[in-house]
Amino acid sequence: MKREEFEKAYLAIAKEAIEWSDFARYNGILSLEDRIDVEKYEERDIFHYGMRFVVDGTDHDFLDNILTNIINQEKDEDEKTLKIVQKEAALLIQQGDNPRVVAAVIGSYVDNELAKATRKFSE
Repeated sequence: MKREEFEKAYLAIAKEAIEWSDFARYNGILSLEDRIDVEKYEERDIFHYGMRFVVDGTDHDFLDNILTNIINQEKDEDEKTLKIVQKEAALLIQQGDNPRVVAAVIGSYVDNELAKATRKFSE
């Protein structure tokens, strides 16, 4: 995966996760159900797949194990990083963390330039 592709994919994930985190804080976890993309869920996109379980009230450790098992099948390191970021975002939203925390945690998986861009989504 080229650097530009990684950055674009990462920023899209970060923006979506931070928006969902903010929305869930004000409207509750169940309000996210309508945002889950069924096609992405069926393809096991880590974020949408994980959020389906979050909305259903699945235990945190159980969900962490499921998503980790899926991620461990990924061979491409950049794709694996993107999936880890998605998993972390879903688990943070499940815990009710605020958008700044979500930005800080997922930003810790990328270089400082991308982390700064991530923080802007939470302002």
